This record gives sequence, C-alpha cells and structure tokens, in this order.
Amino acid sequence: MSDLDILEFLDGHSLENYEVPPTVIAVNMDLAEGTVWNRVRVLNAAGLIDRTDDDRGYYRITATGKRYLAGDLTDDERQQLEDFDPSDI
Repeated sequence: MSDLDILEFLDGHSLENYEVPPTVIAVNMDLAEGTVWNRVRVLNAAGLIDRTDDDRGYYRITATGKRYLAGDLTDDERQQLEDFDPSDI
C-alpha cells in the first residue's frame, strides 16, 4: 500500500467530488484502518487531499492531488512536495 494507492482510490470514481472516511478506504483496499488514518493525515497535510467534513472525517482528493496523479504539477508544487516533511505534522 502506498499513498499513491489511496490517491488513486479517491480519484477513481465517477463522482466528481467523491468523499469518504478513512474507514471506507481501509475496508475497500483491505488495509488496516490505523495505517490508512495515518497516511490520510499525511496526505492532507501535504495538500493532496482535503478533509471535507470535520464532524464525520470525510476526505476527497484535491486539484493538486489530481495533478500529481496526472504528472502535471507545477515546479513550485513539485518543490513543495519534495520539501514536505511528515514529521512536522
């Protein structure tokens, strides 16, 4: 399992703004819920996904996340991701 797998899961649906809680990601990808929660937290801090509902903890892929998957990041976005340190969150 990689962060890329989670991004592809969130982007791979016919709904434009598909949003789910980490539990749904874990169940559908056959992953440990704790692992998914940790990775979602990092992806959110990196700006690749957004938390859309603070009460229920739903997430969706951002425009930056979609550009990342397509390999269309700007130089600045690419540099920000390279400089991003998950230990800072």
